[in-house]
Amino acid sequence: MVYKPVPCRTRWEGLLIAFWIVVIDLLLLIWMGRRPIDWIKFVLVFAGVGSLLLLVYVLYRTWAAFSMEYWVDRNAITLSWANTKQVIPLHRVRRIIQGGLPNLGPGEALRWPAPFLGRAITVGMKQVQMVATQPLEQCLLLDTGEAVFAVSPQNAAAFLDGVQTRYRLGPVTKVELTRVRSSLWDRVFGGERLGPALLGAGLVGALLLFGILMVRFPNLPDALAFHYNSDGLPDVVREKSALFLLPAVGFLAWAINGLWGAWLAFQQQRIGAYMLWAGALLVQICSYLALTSLMN
Repeated sequence: MVYKPVPCRTRWEGLLIAFWIVVIDLLLLIWMGRRPIDWIKFVLVFAGVGSLLLLVYVLYRTWAAFSMEYWVDRNAITLSWANTKQVIPLHRVRRIIQGGLPNLGPGEALRWPAPFLGRAITVGMKQVQMVATQPLEQCLLLDTGEAVFAVSPQNAAAFLDGVQTRYRLGPVTKVELTRVRSSLWDRVFGGERLGPALLGAGLVGALLLFGILMVRFPNLPDALAFHYNSDGLPDVVREKSALFLLPAVGFLAWAINGLWGAWLAFQQQRIGAYMLWAGALLVQICSYLALTSLMN
């Protein structure tokens, strides 16, 4: 049986905020296209990238709020949301506590638009994992002895009746208390932090290359020497806009090595992936040295 949680308006708010983020990004894009190259344009680029990360986060939490469900069968109670499933063996549930708990405050703002999902609350000597759309005092608590999970089914009576009926029937197969995530992120990075750190540093490095050039661009001469002959005389002179080739190389190295490394990590070849991601950083360092040399 599938039981829906109590509907929450924050999921619709999440869709609304995501829509306005897209609108603001489009306005930023138009503004960037009309501005000359300067530090303000870089700030707009940086804000646009940051807003895209925010958009992904809001959409993920909104997806989680819309997709939250509770599945009950003879083997387990499965709490499902987004790409995650928390499996609770039915025979391990010692008791179900219905309400009667104190108000422990609103949901966490950083978890909006699913403020009560994923929050851990300490009650007495136990930690309660929230997989709900309502505050703790309005939830049902599934106590397994070693873990407690708070849920908020829309029809609590039907949910309790379904759990009791299937508990009496007994399990068909043995399952373990576990949480499963079926996401590309987990397949690529697992539980390690080095990969995301290298990719994050590469993205920041690419933005800094563009930022350094865009800040200094208005004060550069219109023509720059890009190469000197053996006598020390310039033999290749180009417009200053050609300098953007160096940040572009740094960004392409991050993008290509990032995707190639992600494919290797997906194939469980993490050493090769780390070498590619670190190699993108090396390319950006070389691009930075070349860029500063040409601008000075």
